Amino acid sequence: MFHIILRTCDLVHSLHNAPRPFNLDKRSLIKVCFKSLYNAVKDYPHHITVLGDRLSDEMKEFFKSYPVTLLNEELGNDKSIRRQVEIALESPEDEWIYFVEDDYLHTPDAFKWMDDFIKNRSQYMTTKRLARQLRFIKIGLKDRPLVIHTPDYPDRYLPKYLRFSLIFISKYCHWRQVTNTTFTFMTQGKTVHRYKDILLRSSIGADDGFLSRRMFAGLRFGSKALCVSPIPGVSTHMHEEVMTPLVNWEKIIRELE
Repeated sequence: MFHIILRTCDLVHSLHNAPRPFNLDKRSLIKVCFKSLYNAVKDYPHHITVLGDRLSDEMKEFFKSYPVTLLNEELGNDKSIRRQVEIALESPEDEWIYFVEDDYLHTPDAFKWMDDFIKNRSQYMTTKRLARQLRFIKIGLKDRPLVIHTPDYPDRYLPKYLRFSLIFISKYCHWRQVTNTTFTFMTQGKTVHRYKDILLRSSIGADDGFLSRRMFAGLRFGSKALCVSPIPGVSTHMHEEVMTPLVNWEKIIRELE
């Protein structure tokens, strides 16, 4: 079961007034991103909680046309992140919870790829050679808390940001270990409980850097989670300078309009 918890607010066009692609205004952007998310998950067991922050009447009516639980509160960015975590903590520990912001566009196969990776992670992460190379890790990769960050940010390919990382191959794509995310990621309910203090603390100042440093493993694992991102990505952050490469996002948008 997937539980999607979407944070959304149509009061602000974008953080720091960053330009949006394809000349989309904020409400049109929210609608097309949600449609892509809903279409990607609709054939899988799921439920969706929309956590609105002072939504306009137009956006409330839009979300009411879908089978979702709609909450509309007066929050602000920090408090909305905290509420998202609190809602996740009420979910069963075996659910896969997708924390997602309202400006992420998804591919039609997003949940197909993630569902396959989650169900078959033992197969994809277990090899004798890998086990020998990672013998210093006390908890095997297939048993370690797993986090999926759905976009593939292009700055990861710039020389200054290149990192050594584990690479896995699944039925549909490759998966790369990453050490930093935004507040859009998927993990299991029991992982939310395990790292709840870090998740709640990161809501102060919307500090995804704190979240990443404290929660995600790099070359050293310790008690941290393994965070992976698909290549190519199955979502994109809808800011012109950070869009996931190698996917025709304009085509996806046009098919949703």
